[in-house]
Amino acid sequence: MHGKDWLVGRGSGENGNLSDVPWASVFDPAANARALSAIQAEGFRAASELVDRFVGLAGLGGNGGERTPATNGAERTPATSAAGIPNAVGASVFGGPDFERLMKSWWSVTGQFLLGSARIAGLPTAGGASFDLTKADGKGLLELDVALPGRATSEVWLHNRGPDDLGLVRLHCSDLLAHDGCVVPSSAMHIEPNPVPMPRRSSRGVSINVDASDGVHPGVYRGNLLADGHPDLWLPVVLTIRMPGT
Repeated sequence: MHGKDWLVGRGSGENGNLSDVPWASVFDPAANARALSAIQAEGFRAASELVDRFVGLAGLGGNGGERTPATNGAERTPATSAAGIPNAVGASVFGGPDFERLMKSWWSVTGQFLLGSARIAGLPTAGGASFDLTKADGKGLLELDVALPGRATSEVWLHNRGPDDLGLVRLHCSDLLAHDGCVVPSSAMHIEPNPVPMPRRSSRGVSINVDASDGVHPGVYRGNLLADGHPDLWLPVVLTIRMPGT
């Protein structure tokens, strides 16, 4: 079946199968959720079938040939399988480190496929700009976009997952620099609230705002967001300034 027919021609039943997904409604959140669920189900079914096949082959001596009893009481396997695969090769693939590496690689590829399918289906993926204060870990990208003149707004989340009160945490942003040397000074950044109280086991959302006046050149500006008292924490900041109507 051609690609277009596959996307459009299949029905939309209620069994949760991949063939039942209404792909024509990719902008419908409910349809997107069903799409991702069906894709994940297909992946897990394929994984189960693959594992069953490996287990079955391993039980047949590692190469598809049945074990036969030897005359001295020990097991004896054929020199080669019906497909002509030597026993040594079969044992290496199904009974040794190669088998483990194969399975790890397969699961890695499957995980990437499932994560990519979420993006293709238009579903929100885990992310966003955040600081984990207890692990000293910054995640995500702080993106701001504005047409001249105006104010760009974004948000960063602070997490204190530990049992200790971390007190007040103050955020700082560097100057934002474009490739041609143009600068949006840090004084144009407004962080609210700042400082941020971070009691134990709490999360706080912080608004990041940038005022772009008519005197600023359009372009892409980059810098860093940092947290006072947490030297290992930082996030990349990208500000895009556009001409009016673009």
